[in-house]
Amino acid sequence: MIGGAPIVRPDFAAGNDLGEGIPPSKMLQDPPEREWMVEGCGVKGTVLLLSGDGKIGKSLIAMQLATCAVMGLPWLDLRVIPGKALVLACEDDSDELRRRQRAINRHYRVSMEDVIEGGLYLHPRVAREDNALMRPVYGQMQKQPLFDRLAVACRRLGIQYVIIDTAAQTFKGKQSDDQQVTDFMNLLRRLAVLIDGLVVLLRHPSWSGINEGSGRGGSMHWRNAARSMLYMHKDKALGLVLEGKASNYGEDQAPIQLSWSK
Repeated sequence: MIGGAPIVRPDFAAGNDLGEGIPPSKMLQDPPEREWMVEGCGVKGTVLLLSGDGKIGKSLIAMQLATCAVMGLPWLDLRVIPGKALVLACEDDSDELRRRQRAINRHYRVSMEDVIEGGLYLHPRVAREDNALMRPVYGQMQKQPLFDRLAVACRRLGIQYVIIDTAAQTFKGKQSDDQQVTDFMNLLRRLAVLIDGLVVLLRHPSWSGINEGSGRGGSMHWRNAARSMLYMHKDKALGLVLEGKASNYGEDQAPIQLSWSK
């Protein structure tokens, strides 16, 4: 008692569980080097945001990344850690995915048998009734059955790269709602940690994001919650480029000039 008033003390036995902390013995150890799944762009256990206007080639370049991952090849001259890859393609059908994959195979001089054996899984979901991975239910964002099926498939197949095409198809909240966007990005981060790999989310920028050259759109948390962001766009001086716009773990990726080839 102080002046007749009770002293308030914290109750460490109840309601104070913050989850597992870092033990002192581990704090004293040197941390391991950061593991880049894609050199300078995507760290293991994180989400990489790939932004770009419609029909600019995001889906194609993401499938090229998946192909390079399963074949152990560089992607746009960037080193890629080999691993199995799954593409959740919500905007293309089976025929289009196979046409695109055959063109990619010709470019890298590999066969369809090679990429299948390497662990490439293409899942067309165009025109499906519901591609939601997360949606608001009574005001709270909740993961949907498709997310659980995706997570189970990734663990069963040993997937380390997940390409989600696109945010518009799989996120059913408000694009400008900070909390809803954060909840969705946290869900994808948990998937990246679960597979010990990288989740790549494709997304369209807003008109202002295109005009100002930032690649942003909606809530700032799309960019902030992702550990890194790439923006595919047409530069007045360089033409078609892929440019780093945010990286929590290093310098932004310098613009990579791109060109179409048959």
